[in-house]
Parts: sequence; structure tokens; C-alpha cells
Amino acid sequence: MSEEQDPQEILDRILENDGRYPRRAYLFVLEAVSYTVEKLSERRHISGKELSMGIRDLALERFGIAAKLVFEEWNLTRTRHFGDIVFNLVNEGLLRKTEEDDIEDFDEVFDFTTAFETEFRITVESKDG
Repeated sequence: MSEEQDPQEILDRILENDGRYPRRAYLFVLEAVSYTVEKLSERRHISGKELSMGIRDLALERFGIAAKLVFEEWNLTRTRHFGDIVFNLVNEGLLRKTEEDDIEDFDEVFDFTTAFETEFRITVESKDG
């Protein structure tokens, strides 16, 4: 690309070509990339598995017990769906990949029911300290 394109226009084009997931899902995945990289001890490329776990952690932090419901509303029911979004973003130049990266890296990283329901813990802080 010779001139800088507006990320929103790029997202518009992605959504026009692949309407499986809403804009909010793409924006969340982009935010999760930054969130995941910030959690590392040093800045480096992250794998599909690492990003999937970062998406899970950010979703639990942001949406709590409703994370699975939010993802279902966005048509995200398997970690492979994160890969679909990531590779759409890669194909349009909003994210980069290495030669080793493959969409299969996102396959079955975790089970949504287990991650967002079975293992979900509610913590209550005591006022007594």
C-alpha cells in the first residue's frame, strides 16, 4: 500500500467480504493483541495460542460471567473463530504474521464452556479488610 489507509475503512472492507463476526469482535481482538503483548516480560510476536489465552483473560476481566454470552452474540463459539478474525486482519494488513503462524494454531485452544462457566470464579472482597 502506497498510502496509509484508515483502519475503520479496512474493517468496513473486511465486514463487507466476511460478515460472520461483527465489528465489535474485530475491535475486541485488536485490543486483546495489545493486552496480551503488554502482559509479556518483553515485547515480541505472540502465537495463536497465546493470543487465544489473552482474549480469554481480557474477556473474563471485561465481561466476567457474561463473557460466553457476549462471544455467542458475536458468533464466537470456538477459539478457531479468533483465528478467522486474526487472519482476516492479517490479510488486510492490520496485523502481521510470521511464516510459522497458521490458522490451525487457534484450533481448540480451550473450550468455551469450561473457560467461561466451569472454571469461572467470583471473588468477593471483604469490607473488614
